[in-house]
Amino acid sequence: MRSVARTALILTSALSLSAFISQFGDPRLTARLDKETRDAVDAILENAKKSGIPTEPLVDRALEGASKRASGSTIVSVVKGWADDLRRARVALGPGSPDAEVVAGAHALRSGVKLKELERLRTAKSGVRYAMALDVMNYLVNRGVPADTISPVIVNLVLASASEEQFAKLRQDVERDISGGMSGATAVTLRGQGIERQIAEASAANGGAPGSALPSVRGTTRAADPALNPTAVGAVQGNNNVSGAGDAPAGPRGKPKKRP
Repeated sequence: MRSVARTALILTSALSLSAFISQFGDPRLTARLDKETRDAVDAILENAKKSGIPTEPLVDRALEGASKRASGSTIVSVVKGWADDLRRARVALGPGSPDAEVVAGAHALRSGVKLKELERLRTAKSGVRYAMALDVMNYLVNRGVPADTISPVIVNLVLASASEEQFAKLRQDVERDISGGMSGATAVTLRGQGIERQIAEASAANGGAPGSALPSVRGTTRAADPALNPTAVGAVQGNNNVSGAGDAPAGPRGKPKKRP
């Protein structure tokens, strides 16, 4: 009975807090924004809730603006711009997309990715999650890879059911290629082609069964991979060759036996 009562109390408290925020606005904003700015931001948040888009990123933008001592009009403009991009991403990805994917999609749009590329993700197999794939795309765009080059590569890999490990390895390999002097566009194109070949080969080996667990392009993903630990960027050492390009099979080990 105590457990039931405790659960009921938690639910009641959560509902009360939700009602308070709905009526009086987010208390974090109340403490940081002047009334005029807060009222304008609250209106944007309310419209966002009705549209089914995540509001936490909008609160973060408003608090960031307050920390930077931006003017009220600037804060409102930034929050509204993000709300518009989140709404476009939600429509493009579909109503069933988790908030993490919608947020990553909004970042992709801001990075220059075309809306039609996000719309292609709606045809991904049921259960395929691609927030990490979009995060990798956004990161590499910020590293100088052209958005119109990397976006179709990432989307094609998502539709081919590439694993999160493979996307982590893609980021690591492209970063290493760029550091080695290769252009970002060339690196991501060749690496993407290597993963697509690997997926096709794995699918053929499994009789064409989709959704199989796939190995990474080269070896396994380690804790030091940049996609999992951004502080490790540049610390990963290894072969700079593009996967699948010029790899020779390992020769036999040991001394050859003498023929009788």
